[in-house]
Amino acid sequence: MLKHIHHIAYTVDDIEKAIIVFRDVFELEFVGRRTIEGPRSFEMATFRIGPSFIELMQPINYPDLEKFLKDNGPGLNHVAFAVKNLDENIEKLREKGIYIKEPGAFIAGTGWKIANFDFDKCDLPYFESKYHNDHLAAIDDDE
Repeated sequence: MLKHIHHIAYTVDDIEKAIIVFRDVFELEFVGRRTIEGPRSFEMATFRIGPSFIELMQPINYPDLEKFLKDNGPGLNHVAFAVKNLDENIEKLREKGIYIKEPGAFIAGTGWKIANFDFDKCDLPYFESKYHNDHLAAIDDDE
């Protein structure tokens, strides 16, 4: 069911500095940079590493990310696991006692189709964080 890591997200306090580290020091392919606007706004930069992405997030108006930085400093925020046929696999997971939060799979502000585990209904402590939980992300059949 889980094919690979879709993305690893880091919360950063200086996105310019973080871009230099991932692009120039580690020579990762820079995919792009944009601002995600909405009730939770943040600056995002994305890099490709094999079939996966690294996502950098610097909060603009995003209380959970701001608290993450205050409590932990910059660092790993969450992991998203790549899944083909996301909707179909959500149903398979439910049959195994693993539930997804409502509204189910949705398009996040990042443009990725994701599904968040419902930790109130299932026991998955390995994927749970007090700031941002690990989740599933849809991939195409050819990925």
